[in-house]
Amino acid sequence: MIYSISFYLKIALQNLIVHKARMILALLGILFAVMSLVAFGNISSGMKKKIDNEISRFGKNLVIIRGGLVFATGRGARQFAESKTLKLVDVKKIKESMPGVVEAVPFFDVTYKARYEDKTLSVSIVGTTEELFKIRNLNLVMGRFFSGEDEAKAEKKAVIGYKVYENLFQKEDPIGKYVLIYRVPTEIIGVMEEKGTDFTGQDQDVQVYIPLGTFMRRYSNVDYIKGIYIQVEDGVSLTQMKQRLRGFIRRIHNKKDEEKDDFSIFTMEDVLRTQSEGIRLVSILTIIASTVSFLIGGLGIFAIMLLSISERKLEIGIRRVVGSKKRDIILQFLTESVIVALIGGIFGVVVGFIITVIVDYFGEFPFSLYLGNIFLSIAISMVIGILAGIYPAMQGTKYEPVEVLNT
Repeated sequence: MIYSISFYLKIALQNLIVHKARMILALLGILFAVMSLVAFGNISSGMKKKIDNEISRFGKNLVIIRGGLVFATGRGARQFAESKTLKLVDVKKIKESMPGVVEAVPFFDVTYKARYEDKTLSVSIVGTTEELFKIRNLNLVMGRFFSGEDEAKAEKKAVIGYKVYENLFQKEDPIGKYVLIYRVPTEIIGVMEEKGTDFTGQDQDVQVYIPLGTFMRRYSNVDYIKGIYIQVEDGVSLTQMKQRLRGFIRRIHNKKDEEKDDFSIFTMEDVLRTQSEGIRLVSILTIIASTVSFLIGGLGIFAIMLLSISERKLEIGIRRVVGSKKRDIILQFLTESVIVALIGGIFGVVVGFIITVIVDYFGEFPFSLYLGNIFLSIAISMVIGILAGIYPAMQGTKYEPVEVLNT
């Protein structure tokens, strides 16, 4: 049996070498199909890892409430209408009355100019409490976070993002120095580690964090907040929590059934759902394209094998005369068709891997090797090779030795 298999492989490889051009054409369809499956499987896995990383970096089990409502403006465009109805008392009621809530942190964000000496930078000011740094997994490279005592005394202190540190202080020690934020001298007490751009496209390194009470009284003079970060307990469904929060806030805002919400509630999964849906759509298109390529590749192998058999009548006749049985002829040509398909599959895996590396590098995705698609592609290639070779192999057994040798 071992001898038979090695014999069939030897003949198959010799035939591939003799007819290189036609065999390359036959395996191209398989190559493209496997390439697309492997490449997209790896790339989509990397993209999903990136999405998971974004979620974990933003904070664990977070639900975000924003004052205002998102509405459609036509042609698929969406706009956010801000409201001033979210208050600090709402945060207190949520903490005290909503089961499953670990922490509720208010915030107010706005864009101001920050100036140090002769350098000016447009920054995103975030007024909040010290709990935000814990639930958002924010870390420092130097200094400290502001505390509840700073909040109670309405201290004008700030924790700055890394790019603010680079641009305004050019990496000289900023701790204890003052910047003008909206004409208010503010002491720098900490510098955030470099975070980069988040999932919404906002640069987190140009943010400045200030105690919320200080910000509301001394910087903006407002009595409302822009939003609330809510961290829920492990195991609590974020979808169910959203529904419960919506009903609770409508009740404390005395909203009637026919009235619209004056707030929006979303989670990280909601924000990133568009990206996930895009991945799913491309996945479907990839499967369709791969299926078509596999069919084209199978038809190519089928046509090449039929042509090969018609050209090798004499070889078949001689082998039959010297004792080969019909099953030997079938196995020989099935081996050839499977070898062609497998070579196409293997090269497809290699090309798919190369494409994965290139896309991950330029797209800044985590590298991921999705082995499931690789094994599936090789298995499909073998099946295609068998199916494409069965009929031509059966045709080869119809040639009678005497008739072939007399022609």
